[in-house]
Formats: sequence, structure tokens, C-alpha cells
Amino acid sequence: MATTLTINNLTKKFGRLTAVDKLSLTIESGQIFGILGPNGSGKTTTLGMILDVVAPTDGHYSWFNNTPNEEARKKIGSILESPCFYPYLTAVQNLKITAHIKQCGTSNIEDVLKQVNLYERRDDKFKTYSLGMKQRLSIAAALLSNPPVLILDEPTNGLDPEGIAEVRDLITRVAQQGKTIIMASHLLDEVQKVCTHFCVLRKGVKIHEGLVKETLEELNKVEISADFDQDQLTNILYDFAGTEEIKANGNGALLVTLKPGFTSHEINSHCFDNHVILKRLLTQTNTLEKEFLKILKEHD
Repeated sequence: MATTLTINNLTKKFGRLTAVDKLSLTIESGQIFGILGPNGSGKTTTLGMILDVVAPTDGHYSWFNNTPNEEARKKIGSILESPCFYPYLTAVQNLKITAHIKQCGTSNIEDVLKQVNLYERRDDKFKTYSLGMKQRLSIAAALLSNPPVLILDEPTNGLDPEGIAEVRDLITRVAQQGKTIIMASHLLDEVQKVCTHFCVLRKGVKIHEGLVKETLEELNKVEISADFDQDQLTNILYDFAGTEEIKANGNGALLVTLKPGFTSHEINSHCFDNHVILKRLLTQTNTLEKEFLKILKEHD
């Protein structure tokens, strides 16, 4: 897999404040990489540096295996701040101005408006758009030159649930085109639903990095209940080769800890073979929120 971005010991200081401290990351082509962290953790500063908007104090980064920055920027679409368009102009008119600034031509305007589901509102003035629509138009502007990389800073910030869902679905559709997406956010649920990889920043320091899928793997605990004598059910469950431990969870159900490699499907089949029909079989899963709080606690 080709490397899109390499960051080595990137540091930014504002006087006595170190906003980003010796950050190192490698982002591969096709990844949807989430940069997580509380407000003030250095997310936006990091994006500013890799976009040449903020000058690093120390360290360096390279795009596309040391492509010169001027050439690399032509391959990157970005949204760093709130949508900024002329309120009395239409979507098409605003995108024509953006295309002129980017020197990328106007032939792609119709396609990007269709991508972001704004084609039917293309001739409406920007001031009539909802916040979600305004954010989608920003993404359309970032996609005008069909860049292989898209950088988004808090893309759902300030949106209502409907707007968040709209932007999230759009990011997912864009990612399916094979583009690399780098997204900074403090909304854990959004990163969990969209990203393939993530890192956590705290006070400018990277304290964790990993795959979202691995972080959210199912825990080895299954909650079980049935219209069956609980002592007999416990004995049946202990006869299952994959059972490691059984505890009552306080609501009439049993919490079964499975040995590595065993699944809830197998324990369900075991119960059925022993003439027990389960009325509840709930596999406990991890969430990015749980993992995030755990990571922060470990680094207190």
C-alpha cells in the first residue's frame, strides 16, 4: 500500500505553549484516518501544519513520498474552518469562484453537486441552505479538483443530528471511491462509524494509535437468559468447551465469559442442542468512547 503522508516529530510552539509535541504518523493510501482529542489537543494545529497554513517549529512531514509541497497541495482537498461562501450567490456560482481560485476548471461542478446531494438546490442562494447543506457544499468545493486526499477539520461540528448523518454518509460515500481521508474530530461516535484508523492526541502529544476495527472487536462476554432453571442452565453452560466463567449480572441473566476463539453463535448452538431456547443472547461490544476514556485514564 502506498504511503500518502509521513509525519516525523512534528512540533509547534506558540511562545511557551507547545500545541503539538513531536508527533509522528504514517497514513497509507485509502485509509480514513481520524485524529481524536479533546478541544485544545492540537488537532487543528496539526492539520494546519500539513497543509502549509501553520509553520512547524520543528520536525517535518512529506506527502506522497516526498512530492514537493506545491505539487502535493494540488492533490489535496481540505476544509479547515466553517463554510465560507457568498450568501447571495447560488451553489453553482460559488463553486465557479472556487474553481477559478483552484485553477481546476468548472467541468466537475455538476458531478460534485450530485455527489453531495445538492444538485436539486444548485440554483438556490447559499443563505437559504441549512447548516448541513452548507457543510456539504464545502465538501463539494474540496472535491472540485477530484483530489485523492480529503482533509476535514470537525466536519460535523455544530450540526443537528440530521446534518451529522448527512455529512457522515457523504464522507463514507467519498471514501468508497478510494480516496484517503484525514479527519479531526472530538465526536467519538462519528469517528467510530466512519474511520478505519485513528490516533488520540492529548495536550499535543500522541498517546495512542490503532485500527478502529481492532479497538471495537467484540468483548468475550455474552449475556444469556432463558425460561429455564438457572442452576441447570449454569451447568449446561459450564459443559460448553468455550465457557471460561459465569456470573449472575443482577437482572436475572447470566454473564458468560468466553475463551478466546469461541463465539456467541457456538454457545447458542450448544444450548439448543441441550433443549434450551435462549430468550436473550447479547454479545457485549466495545465502543470508541470506552476505549478513548480508558486511554485518557491510562495517561493521567
